[in-house]
Amino acid sequence: MKESTYGADTRLNKRTLALPRTEHDLIRWHGHAALITVVISALFGILVATKFNFPNFMGGHAWETWGRLRYNHTQGIFFGWLGNAFIAFLYYVVPRLTSRPVTSRKLGWTIFWVWNFVVVLPGWVLVCLGFSQPLEWAEFPLIVDVFVILSFCLLLYQFVKPFFRVPAGELYVSGWYIIGGLVFTTFAYTIGNIVPELVPGAKGAAFSGLWIHDAVGLFVTPLAVAMAYYVIPATTRRPIYSHFISMLGFWLLFFIYPLNGTHHYVYSAIPMSAQRGAIIASAYLGLDVILVVTNLLLSLRGSGDKVGGNVALRFTWFGVVAYLVVSLQGSMQAFMPINRFIHFSDWVIGHSHLAMIGFASFTAAGALAHVWSNTPGVRYSSRAMNWAFWLLTIGLGLMVVDLTAAGLVEGQMWVSRAPWIDSVRAAYPYWFTRILSGFPIIAGFILFWVGLVTGPRNPAAQPAADLTRTDAKPLQDESHEPNAVDHGVPSILSHAFVVAFVAGFGFFALSFVVLAIIPGRNLQAEIDRTAPKSMQRLTASEEHGRQLYGREGCAYCHTEQVRTILSDVQRFGAPTAAWETQYDYPQLWGTRRIGPDLARENGIRTEDWQYAHLYNPRSTVPDSIMPGYTWMFHGDAAKPGSDAYDLVAYLQSLGRERNNAGESGDQQVDHGMAMEMSSSYGSQGVPDTHPRVTAFGLDDAAPIFAMAQSPDPNRLAHGHDVYAHNCSGCHGDNADGKGLAGAALRPRAIDLHMEHFSEAHLATVLWDGVSGSAMPTWRQLEKSDLEDVTTYVRSLEAKTASPMLSPDQQAGAAKLYAANCVSCHGATGRGDGPAAGALKPSPVNFQVRQPSTERARIVLNDGISGSAMPAWKSRLTQQEIESLIPYIQSMYGKPMEMAHP
Repeated sequence: MKESTYGADTRLNKRTLALPRTEHDLIRWHGHAALITVVISALFGILVATKFNFPNFMGGHAWETWGRLRYNHTQGIFFGWLGNAFIAFLYYVVPRLTSRPVTSRKLGWTIFWVWNFVVVLPGWVLVCLGFSQPLEWAEFPLIVDVFVILSFCLLLYQFVKPFFRVPAGELYVSGWYIIGGLVFTTFAYTIGNIVPELVPGAKGAAFSGLWIHDAVGLFVTPLAVAMAYYVIPATTRRPIYSHFISMLGFWLLFFIYPLNGTHHYVYSAIPMSAQRGAIIASAYLGLDVILVVTNLLLSLRGSGDKVGGNVALRFTWFGVVAYLVVSLQGSMQAFMPINRFIHFSDWVIGHSHLAMIGFASFTAAGALAHVWSNTPGVRYSSRAMNWAFWLLTIGLGLMVVDLTAAGLVEGQMWVSRAPWIDSVRAAYPYWFTRILSGFPIIAGFILFWVGLVTGPRNPAAQPAADLTRTDAKPLQDESHEPNAVDHGVPSILSHAFVVAFVAGFGFFALSFVVLAIIPGRNLQAEIDRTAPKSMQRLTASEEHGRQLYGREGCAYCHTEQVRTILSDVQRFGAPTAAWETQYDYPQLWGTRRIGPDLARENGIRTEDWQYAHLYNPRSTVPDSIMPGYTWMFHGDAAKPGSDAYDLVAYLQSLGRERNNAGESGDQQVDHGMAMEMSSSYGSQGVPDTHPRVTAFGLDDAAPIFAMAQSPDPNRLAHGHDVYAHNCSGCHGDNADGKGLAGAALRPRAIDLHMEHFSEAHLATVLWDGVSGSAMPTWRQLEKSDLEDVTTYVRSLEAKTASPMLSPDQQAGAAKLYAANCVSCHGATGRGDGPAAGALKPSPVNFQVRQPSTERARIVLNDGISGSAMPAWKSRLTQQEIESLIPYIQSMYGKPMEMAHP
């Protein structure tokens, strides 16, 4: 008979004779805590998903906002559900792998109370109260991080200490993963959560990227794989296929996984050498996962009936398969041609759910079910577990397919010239489907919990044949046993903890040196070379606004990172340089785009637009899904509070220094980055997304969107649709200037029934926007959309015939005009008066824009708030005002003054 892959059979048989004390109470308490927190976390997730389609749902208070609920969703899954499930499993498996009890029962209760009532619950409460970190998988505030680090240190002492006396050659692979996961995570969590608060901008992002990946790769993955390696042989009562492959997979995982983190920032300002290293490591990680999963699945050969009949094993099998799929998907999406298309999209969110639910949660559920079914004195219902499996499978499958499809649609929209809001509209049905997919998932977790508290009660005493002991002698079927493996090791490495510590520390240090410290030094050199000498730091108001931006989760919807890819540059402007964020603690680059990138926000939109958008996003962007922040205002958008003022000040600062740097800012696009840009890249090649100041309201470069004499009713209807989706928030549903944002805008949007525009001027306004007002540029719309919305707007106008003035009327009105209007509007009404160049918005060119009599009367009497146009009712008599109106109207369309061909 060949030697078992577990090691010497004589040693293992001795271990099965006396099972060490197992802390069943702690298993039960952590198990119930896991299920309670996963249901709460799933509810957070459903609320977050619901807000995509119903943004006003639960939006009246600060703690209900999308960002804070999203923070609690991810941290609840990480600490509450998976953390408790892993700890419950460790209390069961460590005594069986070491033949020793865990270090201390009292310490176990301390860990339970600290983990759940000092970390999870206070973390949730503090996030709802506005105390958090804007770092992915590190959202709990620093005060909670202190207790998380303490908890990991206690876990090390509680669960790693029993392995001290186990020779490395006799340690089963699950033990290696447990030791590695706990040791590495303690280091990684400390650095990943604290260093980004101390290291700014792009340099801090390098550390953040490592923790984003290490959270999954050094905590979730090792403990989930340890579960799979334990449950499969324990249930089938057969050894794993190859102990050699299992150990090879272990070392490759801990060597390669930490090197992956920077692939979250491909095409960023982080040195391209670090990006390429992470991409290569991602490819090798996929090969490692193939090894691990092949080993696990081959360990199930001939056990198909058990997979179908044992719910715990079926959960584990599903998790193993999901591990293969999600890992290969992760490796693939790190490749640059794919990353440039799907990064920031819902594809990545689907990938994350497949990892955290499909792989981690299914595997944890299988292990928890296995532990529960072998824990004395507890109830266990296989029927409820079976229903839970199918509900979770259906919900997860629907969610992943749905979000993957949404990501592909978004990616396609982003590389096109379509307005950003079009990608939001296109995602609506997918987001609604995601809401629906959440209900079977939460129902599945509830039924899983039901399965732990109902059904037959297990015997009070430990079963004689405990099939959960993976170190028990396997069935003596020689045909299924692989060749013996030599586990001999040098005496200096005779203890597992020494091996794990030395190797773990070395690999951990290597990842941070290669992907964070060295790139950080290169980035600092790049910053020193390219940063403007007089770069302005944020003011106290702007810095507070930045804190508010992070607190409310804005960085989870908007990136502040224009990547070095053509579609980003065409849409947003110059790529983000490392020096731009050199004073940002922590960085807010973001890893997802629901709304557009904000790195170039300075100068694009006015403060009044920002206030209106912050108070009610749908007032300025009718199809926006952004939540409103009404508590930052005193009743309406025109009365911002100090928080709203500071947040808008921060938004207005984004990209300011890059704009001030001008062409010198292009120096950052060099070396490896330059290859991703067109060969003609330069400041002149970066599209100006700001509203342009145009002379006389005319831009020769703006295409003319001429209206047909008899417009097609279908095109007119389409023009109305374009208007409704893009213009109605400011101009109103009826185009009367009474949109939701109207009261907050200075100047207010005009009543389109009361103005007549020349074709050239209307084209200029749509193409260039109106600098100094809330009117943005619409160059990103399709030409057909611009043509049809032009047709719709022109259909609203009622052109006023140029009045015939008598010589006396003409002379009197001309005298009034010269005395009061010429300094701004110019002698001939072209808007070219001596003061015009300093005014924003620019004075109206009456030769291309003709107000109706009613509009002219209102403006002359009341002025235009937010512009240089004063009220004249206190300076001119009503008779004088009435005489000016036809004179101004008569200036329209003078051919000798027209500047446009």
